[in-house]
Amino acid sequence: MDTTPIYDLRERLRAASIAGTNLLAEDFRLKRAYEAFKPMEAASPVFAKVGQLTAQLLSPDCRNLQGALLDAVTLTDAVICTLGAVDTNGEVEPVRDIGNMECTVVNAPYSTLRELLEALTTSGSGHYGYVCEVHDNHPDLFQDYRVKYTLVQALGASYAELAEKVEEWIQEENDKSILPLLYKDFDPKGKKEMVRRVRLISALAGAEANEFYIKMLAEAQKDVRTELIGALRHEPQNLPLLFDLAKAEKGRSKDKVFELLADISDEAVNEFYRAIAKKKPETVLKYLKNATTDWSADLVAELCDALLEKLETAGSASDKEKQELADRLREVVRAVFGKGGTAICGCCRKLLAQKDRINKLFKETLQKSKDTYYYTSDIMYYSGSVPILTGLKNTVQDVETALGKILHHTLIVNPDEQLQAFLSELYENAGSKKTNAKFLTAAAAVKLINDEDCVAWLEEQVTEKTLTGEKVSKERMLAVAEAVTYIQWNEKKDSYEFAGAYTDELSAERRTVARPISLSHASGILEWLKSHSSKEIDRVMAGWVPDKDEDMRRSMGAYFYNKALTTADNRMYLWNLNRWGWSECDGLAVQYVRSNKKISQWQLYNYLAEMPGDTQAKRAEALKLKELMRTGEVNPGALNILCLDAWLDKNL
Repeated sequence: MDTTPIYDLRERLRAASIAGTNLLAEDFRLKRAYEAFKPMEAASPVFAKVGQLTAQLLSPDCRNLQGALLDAVTLTDAVICTLGAVDTNGEVEPVRDIGNMECTVVNAPYSTLRELLEALTTSGSGHYGYVCEVHDNHPDLFQDYRVKYTLVQALGASYAELAEKVEEWIQEENDKSILPLLYKDFDPKGKKEMVRRVRLISALAGAEANEFYIKMLAEAQKDVRTELIGALRHEPQNLPLLFDLAKAEKGRSKDKVFELLADISDEAVNEFYRAIAKKKPETVLKYLKNATTDWSADLVAELCDALLEKLETAGSASDKEKQELADRLREVVRAVFGKGGTAICGCCRKLLAQKDRINKLFKETLQKSKDTYYYTSDIMYYSGSVPILTGLKNTVQDVETALGKILHHTLIVNPDEQLQAFLSELYENAGSKKTNAKFLTAAAAVKLINDEDCVAWLEEQVTEKTLTGEKVSKERMLAVAEAVTYIQWNEKKDSYEFAGAYTDELSAERRTVARPISLSHASGILEWLKSHSSKEIDRVMAGWVPDKDEDMRRSMGAYFYNKALTTADNRMYLWNLNRWGWSECDGLAVQYVRSNKKISQWQLYNYLAEMPGDTQAKRAEALKLKELMRTGEVNPGALNILCLDAWLDKNL
C-alpha cells in the first residue's frame, strides 16, 4: 500500500497549524491532500478516523477549529509513528564497504560511553583529564567500535594534547581493525588530523597501504604531502618515484625525499648522493644526519678525510675559510650518528687524533661568530625517552664529549658489533679517568645491552681513590646513570628495551626508537643502584620494574616506601607504590606536611587520596596527622584542621 498520501496530509496539517486556522477555508493544498487520502479510509478504522477529523476541520460548521486541528495533527503523527517507515528522496545506493572492520560492543551502560564519546568529540574544560583517566582505569571501553570511531574523529580535536594522546594510544594498540576508519573520508588537502591519520596508517599498515599513499599524493598538500612521502619508505619499489620527487618537490617535502633516500641501501642512491657531494658537501651532510646505511658511513668518512686535510693548513686560512671549515667539521661529527662499520670507526679515530686542533678551531670560530648556539645544540639534540638526569649538561664543549654522546645514542638505532668493540676499546684506552669519563656512558651501555653481569665493573668505574680513601665520583656516577636511563621495561612487549627519542630537524617530527634487549641481571643492577640512590636514579629504577614480577615489586616497594619516609617532597613515590600494590602509608602524610610548610588545603587532600593502602589505612594516617597538627608537633602552616575534618568525613 502506498502510504505517501498520509505523509502529504500530515505535512499540510502542520503547515496549517503554523499559518493559523483563519486561513483554513482558503487552504486548497490541504483540501487536495485530503482528497488524495480519502481512498485510504477504507483500509483501516484508524485511517477512517483521520479522514473524519480532517473532514470536520474543513467543514464550515466546525465550531472549534483549533481543537480539531490539534486532534488531526496528533492522530496523524501517531499513525505515521506506528507505520515504522522512513522515506527520503534520492537514489538507493549500496552500503559503503569500509573493509573488514571488526566490531566489538563492550558490555557497558550507554550512559558511561556517552560521557566518554562527548569528551572525545567536544571541547571543554577537563575533557582531556577525564579521557586520560578513563583510559587508565577502564581501557576495555576503548575496544568498543563506537569509541574507536570517535577516536578517529578525536585526531582532529581542537585541544592538541588530546589529539596527540589519542594518536599515541591507537599506535600502541597496534590494532589493524581501525584502519578502515582511518581511510574513510580521508582528505589529502586536510590539516593536522589527516597528518595524524597518515602516521597511523603508516605505522599500522606499512607497505600494505602503498597504493593509498601514492593515490593520495596526487592531490596532497603541505604537511599531509610530506607525511605521505615519508610513508613511501615501506615499499622498496618506490625508489624510481622517490628519484622523480627529488627533482620536483620543494621545501619540507623535498627534505623528506632526500632523508628517505639516505636510508636506502642501493647503489643508485649512493651514486646520486656522491654526485651531489662533489658540488655541495654541506647538503649531503645535512641529509645524512640520521642515516644508518653502510654507503652513508663510507661517504661521511670520505668527507671527513677531505676536511682533515684542510685542517692541516687552517692556521694560514682566512677567518671566512676557518668558519666554513669549522661548520663542516661540526656537520661531520653530527653525521656520525646512526652509522657503524670500519669506515665510521676509522673516521672517529682520526677525529680524536686531531682533537686538539679541532677543539681549538671550534673555540676560535665560536668566539668570532654570533651564532654560538649552533654547535652546542646541533651536535646533540638526541635525548632519551626518560628526561636527562639533573646535573647533565645539554651543551657539548669538545669533540670527545660530542662523539661520546653521539656514539652512545647510535647504539639504539644501529647496534653495530664493530662499533661496540670500538667503544669498549676507546674507553679502556682513553687514559685518565677524567678523559675516559666522556666515553663511560657508551661503554656501560655496551655491557648492559649485551646482558653482561657488570655490577662489579660498574662499581669499579665510579669509584675513585683519594688521599683519604675511596669515594664515588659524582660525575662518573651520572655517566653510568645516563646509560641506565635509556633502558626501561615495556609491559606490553614483556621485555626490556634500549630506547630513546629525538626530533628530526628536517621534518620537525619526534621519533621514538626502541629495540628489545635481555637483562637477566636486572635485579642485581637495581640493588647496586639503590646503594647510589638519588631522586633521579629512583625515577629510572621505577621504569625497570615489571608489573608481573612480585619479588621485584615487593623489594622496590619497600625501598620506595623507606625513601618516601625520609624525603621532603615524597609525592613522586606514591604512584609507583600504588602500582606495585603497596599497602602501607603510615608516616607518609606526616613526613610530607612536616617537610613542606607551604602546601595548600587541596594539595593535602590530593596527597591523602593518592597515598597507597586501603581507605582504613589512609584514614588512620590522616587522623594521626590531624592530631599532630592539633598538638603542634607538626606545623600545619596554612592548613585548616576543621576543613580537613569535613573532607575526611566525606571521603575517608
